[in-house]
Amino acid sequence: MLIDTVLRNHYKIVELLGSGGFGDTYLAEDLDLPNKPKCVVKHLKPKTSDARVLPIARRLFEKEAEVLYRLGNLSKQIPKLFAHFEENGEFYLVQEFVDGQNLSTEIIPDQAWNEAQVVQLLQEILEVLVVVHEQNIIHRDIKPQNLMRRRDDGKIMLIDFGAVKEIKGLAQNTQGLVTSTIIIGSNGYMPNEQASSKPRLSSDIFAVGILAIQALTGRIPQEFSEDANGEIIWRHWTNVSDRLADILTKMVRYNFSQRYQSAAEALQALTSSTWTTVIASTYSVSPVKPKSTNRRIFGFNGKVLAGTVVGVGIVAMLALSYFPKQQSPQKTEKTEKTQKTEEFLSLPCSSELTSLSSTRKPDIKFSDGTKYYGARDKNNKLFGKGVMIFKNGSRYDGEFKNNQRNGCGIFSYSPNTSFYRDYVGQFVNDKFEGLGKIRWKDGREYRGNFKAGHCDGQGIFQFANGSFKSGIWQKGELRGSNLSCNI
Repeated sequence: MLIDTVLRNHYKIVELLGSGGFGDTYLAEDLDLPNKPKCVVKHLKPKTSDARVLPIARRLFEKEAEVLYRLGNLSKQIPKLFAHFEENGEFYLVQEFVDGQNLSTEIIPDQAWNEAQVVQLLQEILEVLVVVHEQNIIHRDIKPQNLMRRRDDGKIMLIDFGAVKEIKGLAQNTQGLVTSTIIIGSNGYMPNEQASSKPRLSSDIFAVGILAIQALTGRIPQEFSEDANGEIIWRHWTNVSDRLADILTKMVRYNFSQRYQSAAEALQALTSSTWTTVIASTYSVSPVKPKSTNRRIFGFNGKVLAGTVVGVGIVAMLALSYFPKQQSPQKTEKTEKTQKTEEFLSLPCSSELTSLSSTRKPDIKFSDGTKYYGARDKNNKLFGKGVMIFKNGSRYDGEFKNNQRNGCGIFSYSPNTSFYRDYVGQFVNDKFEGLGKIRWKDGREYRGNFKAGHCDGQGIFQFANGSFKSGIWQKGELRGSNLSCNI
């Protein structure tokens, strides 16, 4: 479908979001409403134009549109269905646009989450899946790409239900029967009964369990091996409490009858322990508001690196809380606070600086005095790991791409010209974006998500006195609070 196509004189196609075996997904504008709000158009069509296939495709489409409409009205964490229609034997769904990022940006290979993060994630997913299962509906394709973290409030959105995808695979077999040739699901997250086209509610539980184990171990599902009984072997990859391990093991049992039979049952098992109370009360809330500071960081443009001060912010995703180990009554408050500070976030990047010999000459020296030590690509652009030292004494150690900081790195602020000590975390196009932490010289610290130069998403702010305040941040402000995290 061409960009700028207008469907039904109503929905203007703006951009192709994705294309796959099940159809195409587009970003569109609703021309009938003020400000032309964004929406998502999904275009599906049977792989055959056989006249006997179309009536079955139509019935399936109507049935699944009804399901999506009902679910969207039952939960604010499932996209609303705005319209569904058929044109020339092809089918269209128009749904709510979710502004956010899917969980594949948070669950990253070789970056294991801690136990508290996984418990929090399980609870978030299962709470919305309860609504689906209460309607006796199976999602059939739960995976990181189909779980969106909504930007404005950090809530999990469950998208891309599998059943409607059957339309794409409708075809007539040798006996003259019209059936779908497509098995709905994704490798690694799909249990054996679903691969045999006999999914159950507990098939979704299997997928959620695999996703949680993936986050906990930092391993992709394709790396999981099985024992002689088909049970997944994973505990050797992580140090986890027996309680959580037992829950996850039951979620991913080979035999569907041995799993939790619904999201409500799995959620009950998860919350029946004291975890929820412990996690919710891990951090004390301080009424202290930090002093405002000027925000500055040294960056460079697309052509050359300039030691100029540019406004930036902090990136990515955090674990809101940590899962405490059993503590003896003799532990002091200071010991507990130190343990929290060290354990509540596993950073995705190393905090070690590269050792540079005092006699080493820079690979590039810029006119403003900035020095670069590291590799370049065939186009002579900064690429790979390197070190940038600015004229004022600030320094960046980390990954580069296209002459910009992209990937993991450390930015050490100039000791004489900044309120900040350093930032350790992820970068996107010269800005803090992703999971990271920034430290002030006075002892304050923010750990969590960053977006386009701001504290944005789940995050925890630690005050100089050791107290904490956590929640959802949006453009440097903590929702429901007057606490600011301007950089």
